[in-house]
Amino acid sequence: MKRSCVAGAVLTCVLAGSAMAADMPLKAPMPRVVSDWTGFYIGVHGGYGWARPSISDFDLNHSNPTVESDESLSLHTPKLRGAVFGGHAGYNWQWGQRGVVGLEIDYSATNIKRTQVAIGEFDEWDDKRTLTAKLDSLASVRTRVGVLLGSEFLLYGTGGPAWGHTKFTDTIMFQVHDGGNVFVSRASASHFGWVAGAGAEWKLWGTGMMLRVEYLHYDFGSASLPFDFTVSNDGRVSKGSSFNLPLERLTTDVVRGGVSYKF
Repeated sequence: MKRSCVAGAVLTCVLAGSAMAADMPLKAPMPRVVSDWTGFYIGVHGGYGWARPSISDFDLNHSNPTVESDESLSLHTPKLRGAVFGGHAGYNWQWGQRGVVGLEIDYSATNIKRTQVAIGEFDEWDDKRTLTAKLDSLASVRTRVGVLLGSEFLLYGTGGPAWGHTKFTDTIMFQVHDGGNVFVSRASASHFGWVAGAGAEWKLWGTGMMLRVEYLHYDFGSASLPFDFTVSNDGRVSKGSSFNLPLERLTTDVVRGGVSYKF
């Protein structure tokens, strides 16, 4: 009899607890990001860039000894603009549900340049100066740190060491009645510095294809541009004295889009 009463009491408590649990509101489940960004990827990119080589007008015009003979050939510091196209490769690690970190290398062939022309003012001869300044290559090794906004959309910041390559060609033609001279100064230099920027990447509907858009700022600091100097006179070419042009700072900005494939 006692055992029957105890068993009944226990069964009554269990049923009552189950009924109360059924009446309690259910807690909303935590949203989950179902995606996998971990893995290798390769891609191509293209865009537009502009560069600012910081050279004083005095150094630009007086470092070259030929310009001193005709002040009308003076030029101002060039502002470079042009296209960018290249490739990139990297590896991502997805950290938890929202975080993505990665390492990326990239190389770009660039056509960021400016050509300036100045005409002399002397009556007894015609003289002309043409200065072409060009940033023809960019490369970097960058870390990327991002956060997923949904399963397919990534916002990220990026930064790391960078490299760039410039070419300068300064040509001065003195044309007189009985002939003329052509003075050509050329410099080619590599620049090392840093790059930082931000971007967004979209993985297409769970496939391996990814689209991106990003902005990058490069800072290569200061440098000295070593110019070789040659003189041409009636087909004869001779080497003149070389000179250095101080480059106080070189910065570059690039906006580019790209497509990648994740393996």
